[in-house]
Amino acid sequence: MTTPAPKPRRSQADRSAATRAKVIAAARDVLCAHGYSGATMHAIRDAAGMSLGAIQHQFPTKAKIMAAVAAEFSAYRIGVYREAIRAGTTPRESMENLIDANFRMVSRPEMAAVLEIHLARRNDPDLDREVGPSTRRFDRRVRLWAYTILRAAGIREDEAHQSLQLLNNAVTRGLTVEYIRNPNAAVVDRAVQIWKTQILDLIFGT
Repeated sequence: MTTPAPKPRRSQADRSAATRAKVIAAARDVLCAHGYSGATMHAIRDAAGMSLGAIQHQFPTKAKIMAAVAAEFSAYRIGVYREAIRAGTTPRESMENLIDANFRMVSRPEMAAVLEIHLARRNDPDLDREVGPSTRRFDRRVRLWAYTILRAAGIREDEAHQSLQLLNNAVTRGLTVEYIRNPNAAVVDRAVQIWKTQILDLIFGT
């Protein structure tokens, strides 16, 4: 009978990555369930099922955990948006794909969690300092893609289009809240389709 070989021990880097992933997932879940004020270090500890010391070894402060939640979701969104844009065969199709990809995010728990984080930034300077850099990088990337699509369509980016992007961001945040509050997801989905039709017509014309 052959004795099975012992499983190789995970490296310290692997263990740290696993701990970080577990803490980030727990923080996201607590944010969605209890909001930012309820996402205390102790609540995250309980949700993660690990000691506070183990958490603070990776994330010394709550603000750093929140920044990690936001940065991870931003990285995910960037990947989704990039693929959506590349799948378009025309500028309008690329923009439509980008809008669709954006609004697919409103039903994800990460979107609600990140919205909680951004709302809390105005009253938490430490949180604002931690979250601000990755947020600005994400916003610059999405703006650049939108401007590139407009240029490819022969449309000059101007203040009107900047206002449309601002309005689209506001609609995204609002529909994220509605998705949480409204048990009828079909109503929210119809609102998304109405808005997509409107914004595409405003950008490209009918």
